[in-house]
Amino acid sequence: MDMKTTTIEFFREIKKSSGRFVSILFIVALGVAFFSGIRASEPDMRVTGDAYFDQANLMDIKVISTLGLTKDDVKAFEGLDSIDKAEGAYSGDFLNYDGEKQRALHVMSLSEDINQITVTEGRLPEKSGECLADDESTYKVGDKIKLTSGTEDPVTDTLTTDELTVVGTGNSPYYISYGRGSTTIGNGSLSAFLVVPKETFTQDVYTECYLLVKGAKECIAYTDEYEDLIDDAMDDVKELSNDRGIIRRRELVDDATRELDQAKIDLKEGKAKAEQELSDAETQIADAESQLADAKEKIRSGRAQIEEAKNTLTQKQQELDQAKTQYADGVQQLQDGRAQYEAGKTAFEAGKPEAEQKITEGEAALEQIQAGIDICNNGLEALKDMCGNDESIYGNPDTEIGAQYAGLVQQLEGLEQQKTELSAQLQMAKDQLASAEQQFSDTKAALDASEAALASVPAQLTSGQEQINAGWQELSEKEKELEKGMSEITENENKISDAKQDLEEGRTKAAQDIADGEDKIADGEKKINEIPEAEWYIYDRSTLPEYNGYGENADRMKAIGKVFPVLFFLVAALISLTGMTRMVEEQRVQIGTMKALGYRRSTIAMKYIGYAFFATITGSILGVLVGEKILPYIIIYSYGILYHHIPEILVPYVPSYGIMASAAAIACTLMATIFACYKELGAQPSELMRPPAPKVGKRVFLERIPFIWKRLNFSWKSTVRNLMRYKKRFFMTIFGIGGCMALMIVGYGLRDSVYEIADIQYSEIQLYDGQIVLQEDLNEQDREHLNTFLDTDKEVESYMDAYMKSITLKNGKKERQAYITVFGDVKNIGRYVDFHDRKSGEKYKLTDDGVIICEKTAKLLNAKVGDRITIPDEKNGDKELTISHICENYMGHYIYMTPAYYNKVFGTMPEYNSVLFETDDSYSQTQVEDVGEKIMKRDEVLSISYVHDIQEQLDEMLSSLNLVIIVLIISAGMLAFVVLYNLNTINITERQRELATLKVLGFYDGEVAQYVFRENILLTFIGAAVGVVLGKVLHLFTIQTVEVDAAMFGRSIYLPSFIYSLLFTVGFSLLINGIMYFKLKKINMVESLKSVE
Repeated sequence: MDMKTTTIEFFREIKKSSGRFVSILFIVALGVAFFSGIRASEPDMRVTGDAYFDQANLMDIKVISTLGLTKDDVKAFEGLDSIDKAEGAYSGDFLNYDGEKQRALHVMSLSEDINQITVTEGRLPEKSGECLADDESTYKVGDKIKLTSGTEDPVTDTLTTDELTVVGTGNSPYYISYGRGSTTIGNGSLSAFLVVPKETFTQDVYTECYLLVKGAKECIAYTDEYEDLIDDAMDDVKELSNDRGIIRRRELVDDATRELDQAKIDLKEGKAKAEQELSDAETQIADAESQLADAKEKIRSGRAQIEEAKNTLTQKQQELDQAKTQYADGVQQLQDGRAQYEAGKTAFEAGKPEAEQKITEGEAALEQIQAGIDICNNGLEALKDMCGNDESIYGNPDTEIGAQYAGLVQQLEGLEQQKTELSAQLQMAKDQLASAEQQFSDTKAALDASEAALASVPAQLTSGQEQINAGWQELSEKEKELEKGMSEITENENKISDAKQDLEEGRTKAAQDIADGEDKIADGEKKINEIPEAEWYIYDRSTLPEYNGYGENADRMKAIGKVFPVLFFLVAALISLTGMTRMVEEQRVQIGTMKALGYRRSTIAMKYIGYAFFATITGSILGVLVGEKILPYIIIYSYGILYHHIPEILVPYVPSYGIMASAAAIACTLMATIFACYKELGAQPSELMRPPAPKVGKRVFLERIPFIWKRLNFSWKSTVRNLMRYKKRFFMTIFGIGGCMALMIVGYGLRDSVYEIADIQYSEIQLYDGQIVLQEDLNEQDREHLNTFLDTDKEVESYMDAYMKSITLKNGKKERQAYITVFGDVKNIGRYVDFHDRKSGEKYKLTDDGVIICEKTAKLLNAKVGDRITIPDEKNGDKELTISHICENYMGHYIYMTPAYYNKVFGTMPEYNSVLFETDDSYSQTQVEDVGEKIMKRDEVLSISYVHDIQEQLDEMLSSLNLVIIVLIISAGMLAFVVLYNLNTINITERQRELATLKVLGFYDGEVAQYVFRENILLTFIGAAVGVVLGKVLHLFTIQTVEVDAAMFGRSIYLPSFIYSLLFTVGFSLLINGIMYFKLKKINMVESLKSVE
């Protein structure tokens, strides 16, 4: 009967206080879900990645040999007990130009079983000339890709063709994110990959071999179990490499020796054959020369006879030609004379009328002049008559008559002069005209006489020419016979000359070929002796682009799961604990009644313990079921921004985390319930059935400040007294709100700390644009050539030699890998790296007395300024370094020192193996890469890395945390909402009689609400203030906990993060107040004021 009654009472209590039950259930579910979900995200990420790697048969080990890998090597790998499968492959890096844009492409062969390609469009390549393109590239199906080697070697040395046709696009497990790795051509960065059939490559041996390890698929990637298995397999491969390397070298030596021996035999046979051919040719040339000499003698005799006849005919022809010339000259002279006569006569006849006209005109002009003379004479006579022939008058030019007289005299003299000249010209013209007529008459007579004399000459010349021509005709026939013989002699001479030249060329070529053959044999023997031992490079998956990044992101989630969910769970557990404690305290009357009726303590306690257990276990199961599915899925999905090739997200349940969270929740709730129950059950029933005595009132601290207290109205005074009166509720509310506020600040602070490191690291600390990695064993001349190139390149604003080497640092028992960095120009280091303290901002300078070490490195080594740290060196003895300063740095571990200090420590100057360079600050990423592309063409350069590439990769990696942090913030906000709701519900329930009294006293609903909510708002702001302090502390602790060894996160929380957290907290408080308002309205004044007795 007792059991039945208590069972009924148990379920009746759940139904009656369903709000409290659901509140505890939900807050436990929220805490367990967040704890187990965040904790499960890390193994789920590993399981998801591992499932994809196993599905695609991603290689476990990659082997590369400097002498290539043969099919026998592949078989040897498969023969190892630790290796499940081995497959040889080919690969190479090439360039493709799209206009002015250059892309570096990694071309790899299509594997049959390992590194399976996923086709997203089109199909796999089936024959040479076809390829599958990276689906992250801009290449589409049907595109033609023209390849260049990026070196002096043609593409066809490696591939069968330099043009590939895209027949499909897809992705490879080799590249799980956006990074494609680096290369030694182009600008140093690979843009995409291409997959081609193996027959596209022309090499005789594989460039690499991929291995699958037995049992690896049964292990989860990124776990110690998997890493240990791979390490053991790599040890087996390394052991095999020693034997296979010797075999490979022996094969190359044997093949080369066989080829060399055959070359020696071929050379000997070729030398004997050449000597015999040369001897035969010399005999044939001697016989031909003897026959040619006889023919030449016959020709010489015939040529002498012909020459004599020629001389006679030539002499006769000369005489005839001379006569012809004389005749021709006479005819020409006659013709010229006749032509001149005719031309002169014609011109004379044409010009005669004009001359006669001019003579007539001259005579007329002479008459006019004479008339003018007569007029002047008459005028002079008239003037003389006018002055009575007085010469003193007309002879005086000062008088008017004298002036006129002088003018007429002057005119008269001029006319007389003109008359004289014109008369002379007329007489000369008449004489010339008469003389010309006489000359034409004489010339005509002479021409007629010459023409008569030349008329008989042509007949004589024709007869003489016919006789000479007949002689030449006869001579020509004889000469043709002679020329024919001479032509044959010339042809034979040319043949003999060609034969001699061929003989000499053959002799020279034979000698050169023999010498070249001997040199090649000597070079071959030298090369055989110089064939190096095969050097094998054995890599695991950690060398794949972005593979480690996925594991590091899982580690980050593991680190976050160590701190944030614990804080979250503690707040949730505390609130659920408070709810159960208050429930027991509220039902003390019922406990007293049941105790008075004879119920055992255990029976009474089981009601509340069962209530707490049922609510907690239900919430825990719900939290595990939902949390371990939703939260890991959201987090892994958020990382899909980076790793979107991973096709399926796997979120299996991780029982350990669910059991851990559930057990902790149940333990906290049950312990609090048991403690509260047995505290109440220890009292007498009569005491329990009476309401507890009110707490003794005390003066609050504000009452001791009259200036403030007197200015407060009744409501505010009541609020202050209530806050101080219910200290337990005061501190629980402040802690609950402060805890949620702190969790939100931590969430926002994580975002601030994570996002700021890339910008600070590569904008405020490392200031250069790129790092040039040099080829090994460069001499001073090579370095000078590179420096000259950089000096003359106007786009390179500055550069500096640097030495970088990975070393192990030790301080006591702590060890850490770091990079020694030595700069060539200590004075200008500030242009490339800014050394300063993170907290104070104090600038540091490198000195010759110590090193500057990064803050995270110093922390991991537990070292401080002034300490001496050690570089272990078994061969040359350990080297000690003195720490002079500790600088701000977020990515990697570096030790900076001057060349002088390096020399002091190691006893030698550093051999600079890289160059840091800067371009103009206004240069874009593309322009910096264009500069790097020019530098990469230098033979001295091995590779180039760009700071902006590293920053972009870091930003992409950290950006995937954004959704994770949002999940943390939203979860913290949900917890804040539940906490506030639960605490307000408890507050109103506890003070129900007090609030009912206020209603009876005439307080309106709004005034009652203000009476309660004023306390809530004050507690919210006080809790928020506590949350700010607590959030700063928790943020610092969380950051230091979630940091991976290779990086240091920021320590700052920016003002907007505090503001957002406060707004969320205040917003949730106001929302809860709005919900509670309706609950306050429902308070029944009569029922609430009934006596509990």
